[in-house]
Amino acid sequence: MRTGRFQDDFPVTAFLLIFNVAFFGLEVIQHVKYTGQLPQVGGMVSIDHKALYILGSLSWPYLEDGEYWRIVSCAFLHGGVLHIFFNGLMLSDLGRYCEPFLSSWKLLVAYGVGILGSAAGSMVSGHVRGIDISTVGASGAICSLIGLLLVYSIKERQEEFRDSLLHSVIWILGTSFFIQGVDHGAHIGGFLAGGLFGLTVKDYVTSREAPRWRYPGYAVAGAGLLALAFALWSYFDRR
Repeated sequence: MRTGRFQDDFPVTAFLLIFNVAFFGLEVIQHVKYTGQLPQVGGMVSIDHKALYILGSLSWPYLEDGEYWRIVSCAFLHGGVLHIFFNGLMLSDLGRYCEPFLSSWKLLVAYGVGILGSAAGSMVSGHVRGIDISTVGASGAICSLIGLLLVYSIKERQEEFRDSLLHSVIWILGTSFFIQGVDHGAHIGGFLAGGLFGLTVKDYVTSREAPRWRYPGYAVAGAGLLALAFALWSYFDRR
């Protein structure tokens, strides 16, 4: 039953938004400490790279040092005010649609799969191009939700929904090429991971099926909180 309160109706979406905003707050605090000024509002990347590093940005050398927690923490960091603003809007919109449709636990698992796919796509893309990518942002995981819905709509032959999603995909792809610093590998990796997960999605989540995702959801939540705990430890230890 709908309560009218966002956090009650969409608890996982609210949880994800809160953690994204909280970590961006820590980024701003550290950015001010390093630079002596607030980050610029304009532009997608305005946070000092050292602030992103100590909070968990992802790069291949960090993984070689054994800091695997960055695979998750990077998805809760953002390069600037516009970056988190647009990702927050997209996550809010998609979460409000996906959470009742999938169930809260299944949405959490799907988002976790999207984070892993996004990180893998970013690292593979950097390796293929021979460059060291440092990536942050929730957009790869958000793209996984779009991929999930698109595969679902194709599988279930919902043509109108499919066409609407395809228009969104084309729009996102088109505009992203005009924005500096976009990690296309992360977007593609997240989209493909979400698409594979979309094969498990049916028209309706039955009362018997939804609880099956509870324990995978516990595992994803536990791993995510552990990774963010490492990010906080890095923040307080290295600042």
